[in-house]
Amino acid sequence: MPKAVPEDHPLRRLFRKATAWGFRESPMPVEARDERVRWYLSESILAEFVHVDNLYRLRDARSTRLSDVAEMLMHGRPPVQENAPPELEMNRHVGDYTLFITGIFPESLERLRRHRHQADTLLMSVGKIFVSFDHPSDYYKHQGKLAYSRAAEMGREIGLEGSEIFQKMSRNFDAYVNVMGLVRLFLDTQPAFAEAKRLIR
Repeated sequence: MPKAVPEDHPLRRLFRKATAWGFRESPMPVEARDERVRWYLSESILAEFVHVDNLYRLRDARSTRLSDVAEMLMHGRPPVQENAPPELEMNRHVGDYTLFITGIFPESLERLRRHRHQADTLLMSVGKIFVSFDHPSDYYKHQGKLAYSRAAEMGREIGLEGSEIFQKMSRNFDAYVNVMGLVRLFLDTQPAFAEAKRLIR
């Protein structure tokens, strides 16, 4: 079962404040200014990924934690407690993970340049048949958009309430990466953030 930050915890309030500020300050298409997405970024990504177990919730058949997007897509299995079909949950998580990493921790993607043997590095170089990616963030954004689009399609097929949000996140992925970058700037200026993180772990 994924670990949850309590509803009344100061960290949740801080994330809500940060995402609200990010939405106000980020230039984005009118269509992207959706309060449901703002809430999703705050509650379903930031508050969830405070716990590293949630960030790496996808495991392979041997229960090994997966950190490469390529391995998540090929071998990822969500926890059995998830409510939606496994394939949908896997795609949703890949979308969330790539958005979180490219927006909040883009510097971590430099590891793909250094570790040439990783699955992500190989697929980033080869891409699909005619597509290759010059920078790891381009690869992550591409995979995030595809994953959210697949999650939206699967959600529509099973009548999952609220699944249309994933299509919006796919179409406006770059805009939401910018929002997350602003969230990171906001959080870095808040002394309470380090203390809140210490309390919740």
